[in-house]
Amino acid sequence: MKIYLVRHGQSNSADIDPGKNLSDTGKREIIKLAESIKHLGINVDEIWHSDKARARQTAEILAAAVKSSKGLIEKSGLKPNDDVKPVAEEIRTYDADLMLVGHLPFMAKLTSLLLTGSENRCAFEFDAGGLACFDYDKGAFCLNWFIHPGLIKLEKHDTFQSYH
Repeated sequence: MKIYLVRHGQSNSADIDPGKNLSDTGKREIIKLAESIKHLGINVDEIWHSDKARARQTAEILAAAVKSSKGLIEKSGLKPNDDVKPVAEEIRTYDADLMLVGHLPFMAKLTSLLLTGSENRCAFEFDAGGLACFDYDKGAFCLNWFIHPGLIKLEKHDTFQSYH
């Protein structure tokens, strides 16, 4: 089973956008991420996201590049400061590939818990727009690969028209 964890793209600051939607740069970053993973043929059962706009928008963009049999699911328990243990337990009992789109510090803590057994040990930095792929087998998680958003070149002229 594969688990994909994604941190939402860069959002607007709360002082200019109280809903903290994805910024234009954040949209471009996630579109570039989607374009870069499309050839991987990722196929998941569901794409879970929090109820926050920036996570939903990130999930919607990625859904254009990821096949999902059941589509996007707004899931409770994925907010920035939610307890990661219930979600980790649910993932362990899930029997299909799954993608989660969320926030810091939640994603960093979940990653640490899955890899080290402790949410307080830093496994790696989870920048906005980052995507981690884990294999889950025989009760253990293993980091398969990670895409740091800085690895994807973003051009000022990049548009996101095809993903609206």
